Amino acid sequence: DDNFYQLVEKIAGPGEAKLLEVQGIRSVYSFFNIEDVFNILSFTCSAIKEIKKLICLEDEDKNYMVKPGCRSNIRYLYQLLYQKHEEHLKEITPKSKRNKQSQLHQSNSTTMNLSQDSSQDTSILSNHQQSTTTPNLMNILNHHGVLIHMLNEWFERNFRTIYILNGNLIENEDYKLLIAFNGTSEEACITCFCGVKVRLTRVRENFSLSNYYKHLKTKSCVMMKKKKITSSPNNDSNIIDDDELIDDETPATISNINHIQPSASSITFDTVDNANKSSKRSTISPNKGSSKKQRKQT
Repeated sequence: DDNFYQLVEKIAGPGEAKLLEVQGIRSVYSFFNIEDVFNILSFTCSAIKEIKKLICLEDEDKNYMVKPGCRSNIRYLYQLLYQKHEEHLKEITPKSKRNKQSQLHQSNSTTMNLSQDSSQDTSILSNHQQSTTTPNLMNILNHHGVLIHMLNEWFERNFRTIYILNGNLIENEDYKLLIAFNGTSEEACITCFCGVKVRLTRVRENFSLSNYYKHLKTKSCVMMKKKKITSSPNNDSNIIDDDELIDDETPATISNINHIQPSASSITFDTVDNANKSSKRSTISPNKGSSKKQRKQT
């Protein structure tokens, strides 16, 4: 139970984890079979009131509304866990079939023994697959959660300074995060909405987003321009001032994260070769100025 709630807290947030805990949702399968985890908020009790303070907004008439970000976190959690569940089943099924065919070919025991052996081998295979898949899943989830948290934190510190309409960068709308395995570790890159792909450098066990921060601070980023607030046609406030932005060169550690708020998306698993093919750098050429010929006045 504790491992499940810790995973939910890392991916979705502490408020969302408490929402599942108060309903007795202790496993992935239990989570899959709940139609709407927010329905319980209509129930009145002290435990629910505490959770409402974390994930809801209260108006002057004492009416509560679930924060859109919290709904997005739960939706993202469901999609991510369901995707990994389907991948796990696809990996187990072919191996289980081959194992059963080998047993039927080599064994001369009775039907009962064959059934027992098949069940035992399938159970062993399932346990082994689960033990090898869980560390990889946790590793990729941690990296993804750290990067999303770092990017959201940076943007929240800077969006008012650069006159942005809202304080959110939405994954798969404003950017796409790609994490690929090279056999021993992970590599990561971000594709901005404007088409520029940025490879993330690795600092010790984590990734640094400094290269992507530098791209967001450039005036050529179309995605950032669309988020700008233009107060008037002659207002220069739509120009990003690099000196006013706060850069974060130090990658965050997982232990320092108290709240992660990812958007509804899926983590992409790929090989390094495929990732390298898809990570060509975009170049932006400066515009050449044009001169006008002046007429001679007589």
